[in-house]
Amino acid sequence: MRSLMKLKPYLRPYFWLILLSTALAIPLSAIRLGPAPVVRYMLDDLLVRKDPSKLLFFPFAIIGLYALNFIVRFSHYYLLKIVMIRVNQKIKNDLFSHLVGLSADYFTLQSTGTLMSRTSVDPQFVDAGLASINVIVREPITLVFLFSYVLYLNWRLTLITLIVVPPMAWVFASTGKNLKRYLTKMAEVNARLYSILQETFSGIRVVKIFRLEKYVHKKFREKNENYAKLLLKTSLLEETSHPLVEFLTALALAPLIYYGGLQVLVGKMTPGDLFAFFTAFAMMMNPIRMMNDVNIKLHQASAACDRIFEIFQWKSHLHESPSPRALKKFHTSIELKNVSFAYPDSPGRTILKNIDFTVPRGQAVALVGASGSGKSSLVSLLPRIFDVTEGNILIDGHDIRELALHDLRRMIAIVSQDVFLFNDTIEENIRCGRLSASPKEIRNAAKRAHALEFIESLPNGFQSIIGDRGQKLSGGERQRISIARAFLREAPILILDEATSSLDTTSERAVQSALDELMINRTTLIIAHRLSTIRHANLILVLKDGKIVEKGSHEELLNLDGEYTQFHATTRI
Repeated sequence: MRSLMKLKPYLRPYFWLILLSTALAIPLSAIRLGPAPVVRYMLDDLLVRKDPSKLLFFPFAIIGLYALNFIVRFSHYYLLKIVMIRVNQKIKNDLFSHLVGLSADYFTLQSTGTLMSRTSVDPQFVDAGLASINVIVREPITLVFLFSYVLYLNWRLTLITLIVVPPMAWVFASTGKNLKRYLTKMAEVNARLYSILQETFSGIRVVKIFRLEKYVHKKFREKNENYAKLLLKTSLLEETSHPLVEFLTALALAPLIYYGGLQVLVGKMTPGDLFAFFTAFAMMMNPIRMMNDVNIKLHQASAACDRIFEIFQWKSHLHESPSPRALKKFHTSIELKNVSFAYPDSPGRTILKNIDFTVPRGQAVALVGASGSGKSSLVSLLPRIFDVTEGNILIDGHDIRELALHDLRRMIAIVSQDVFLFNDTIEENIRCGRLSASPKEIRNAAKRAHALEFIESLPNGFQSIIGDRGQKLSGGERQRISIARAFLREAPILILDEATSSLDTTSERAVQSALDELMINRTTLIIAHRLSTIRHANLILVLKDGKIVEKGSHEELLNLDGEYTQFHATTRI
């Protein structure tokens, strides 16, 4: 259970609430003992001695007992609920914040389903563990009160009940040990299920077009079968432990009935004493059962804590300088000097090799080459999505690793082929370019992106919800929303990554017109396969196998009769 100690920083702000809640366990346990003596006196005084003066006392005693129980029990449970909810909220917030702050390579190493499971499911298991705090305190106290009472009634009968303690302890220990192992495996399989769900729902169009329903169903069914098998194993343990505890209780109950009955027959116990003893003994079984449940929940919480705090051990591979240099304006140029790059999860596979070029302020550089030549990897280095493996990238003569990351990324806007839009309004999606923008500025950005006409044709205009990843819009419309976002950002450096490659001719014209306006007075890096997008660039770089093999203007490269000429011959205008 050492894993649960990791929760101390989250519990510390609620120390007094926890303390008060657990302190209320003492009066609550005492109140729960109440029915046993009430049964004793009711049986002896009312039913055996037939004392009519006690007839009104017992009903009011029961009402008063449970009214007091209501007040104490409510406070006892609700105070801990506050702790559970707030701790759950804080853990989820911290997990999300930590994950979003990690470098991008973690999101290629881990499936989305795994991250979703650890962020949403594991904290629920921690909740169940926190709920056990009161049980751990309350039920042993209740057990002590009840045990003391039965000891007071008849110490010989009480000693008989102790025969079940060692076997029950063994049941708890063996169940908990095996449960934690199965629960850890279940969490892993559940994460894979989340991953299949996320991939299927995100790519539902591909699933439909390629008729992959049976294929994804088979994948889901197999993983779900693995999950079900593990669930059956944990259920076997749980459902074996509960009746086993009850059976052990029966082993103690059988001699109690015989010996207790004998005590009444010889006059050493009254019927009220015996019934009170059995009532208290029956009530003692509830704390024992609850402690068994707690044993299971604590092991679930322990396994969840291990997974949660494993994430907190992940450290970003992207480090900001302890004393970063501020970058308020872009003045002169972008320079890449002897840049080489390999992805952190594949350090032996070099994607870019010895890249050197300069982009003066206000000019456009186009990157061309076959798929896999390193174009997209190269432009991902400028905003420090990844860091260079060797060499330097300089802005105004300063290595970008020395700049404040916020300042660096504020200087850059990106329009890519794979437009990401949130399932929100058009206005909010454009606002992502600059969160402080006013509705008027958002409208102006949409107008400059040639998006205003189609936005205003929608029933709710800028307040239209566009669906997951903007699926309610066409490809050209999504692209123009992305361009409006870039206009709103007002960044001096622009990256265009295949921004028109997946559009039809009509949409491309509208998007290209918006891009041409967006590029005015901006320093631009362009990745494109279409000649119309790149032929007017100030400099064209031809990449092959991660190296620059040719560079020059459109006309200069055509005269070389090399890689670019072949590209020109096979490229759409």
